[in-house]
Amino acid sequence: MKDYQAIAAELEKRVEGEVRFDRYSRLLYSTDASMYEIEPIGVVIPRHKGDVQAAIEVANRFGVPILPRGGGTALAGQTVGHAIVLDFSKYMNRVLEVNKEELWCRVQPGLVQDELNAHVRSQGLLFGPDTSTSNRATIGGMIGNNSAGAHSLTYGKTLDHVLELTVYLSSLAGRTG
Repeated sequence: MKDYQAIAAELEKRVEGEVRFDRYSRLLYSTDASMYEIEPIGVVIPRHKGDVQAAIEVANRFGVPILPRGGGTALAGQTVGHAIVLDFSKYMNRVLEVNKEELWCRVQPGLVQDELNAHVRSQGLLFGPDTSTSNRATIGGMIGNNSAGAHSLTYGKTLDHVLELTVYLSSLAGRTG
């Protein structure tokens, strides 16, 4: 049995975002849009990538898994598990850069699909996957699931639109292109 209070205390020292290990928060994050219910160890709501790195370091130190989460729209239980949940939807949800000429943008993982499309629509751009949950599905979750939709033959699936990812692995390294 892990000492979850020690994990929470270490996270509270190192993370600027929110650290929630209380019973109510764990119950809230024990479900997603699926039928599954698995209570997490706790929840970290990172404000920036430094918080993500700190959470990964603490999880490694204590030997517990990390589970990224966006909108919780997954239908097969991808966002529930006995882990430290990283919820990107509250703070890490911005469009960072749009390059209209080269047809790309850089976003944070908690950005909702409809919010991205509202941001780029005036420039004649569209993030193509036509998901039924576009008003709450986050880009990070869509990448994790390779989300598509009813018009995927026309607009493609999520990974058809991804050029590069910056990811944090347990080694705290990673960029794919």
